[in-house]
Amino acid sequence: MTKTVGLRGMISMAAGLLALVGAGSFATAAPPGTPQEPTVVVSFDPALAQLPESMTSDNDGNLYASNRLGAIQKIDPQAGTFVTVARVPLPARAVLTGIKLGPDGLLYVASASFSSTPSGAFLWRVSPSTGAVQQFAILDPNGFPNDLVFQDDGSIILSDPFLAQLWKIDTAGHTSVFLADPLFAGNPAAPAFGIHTFGIDGIAWDHDKRNLIVSNFDFGRVMSIPMGDNGTPPIEIIVEDPALIGADGIAVDRRGTIWCAVNTQDRIATVDKKGAISEIAQGSLLENPSSFAFGTGEHDKKTLYIANFAIGRFLAGQTAHPGVLSIPAPVPGLPLL
Repeated sequence: MTKTVGLRGMISMAAGLLALVGAGSFATAAPPGTPQEPTVVVSFDPALAQLPESMTSDNDGNLYASNRLGAIQKIDPQAGTFVTVARVPLPARAVLTGIKLGPDGLLYVASASFSSTPSGAFLWRVSPSTGAVQQFAILDPNGFPNDLVFQDDGSIILSDPFLAQLWKIDTAGHTSVFLADPLFAGNPAAPAFGIHTFGIDGIAWDHDKRNLIVSNFDFGRVMSIPMGDNGTPPIEIIVEDPALIGADGIAVDRRGTIWCAVNTQDRIATVDKKGAISEIAQGSLLENPSSFAFGTGEHDKKTLYIANFAIGRFLAGQTAHPGVLSIPAPVPGLPLL
């Protein structure tokens, strides 16, 4: 049912990305104000494949980044330092995508591939303290497991932009389709990455977990899925706009504002409860921003941390600056659990 209101891991797509990075124009809605200039928190080495596709946080103020070829970095944003805490044994041509810290204190990180042979579509469980890695769930090899959230019972909802659906994964690693809808599909007429469509992508809870907020990468669409008990929930389009094409990771703050990492346009934008868009930061240090985590430390709860993926410049053979950036936020973010 629908009601109208409005990556991961890049392999062998340098040409398509080169033409797209920085493309597009900010088009509509609320006056953007003065765009902010991000601050560099840590810099990664692209030559070591330290390209942070997704990011999460723990309750002690640490950040964790899933890097393209399997490494997971723990970041101390106050000290501006990081260490590699685990390496996921990825199949050939697979890459890491979304990462979240689970209620059990373990990291859950998805992997995906543009090729179904061998399959790269898995969910992994990782100990941030010991580095132990376990393959937790096996998913459809034709899909592209992407971003994830946890339900109160410990089960996981995982976005899949290739299959235009949300997966549900229970606490034993069993998988089922939670919801599929045409609004989750990518745009074959104008895929934002050129070589493949990307549909439903970022995912986050709103206040009290009453609604799932999701993005559609190709269409620049932000949607809300009410989580009621009356069968299949309706999908509400909060906004759809060219200014959001390439919307990758999302986060929600305590005011209900949705923060969007607009990957292919090197932009951070917000969407308010009425669907009005504001540009928060653009260009300069931003290179394919792909994910967010609000600060959880004593002094950084009003700080938004940004995974600077930099995949387009890297694959195009340009100078890339992957790492973690930050900008101040007016209010803290909602908890990730």
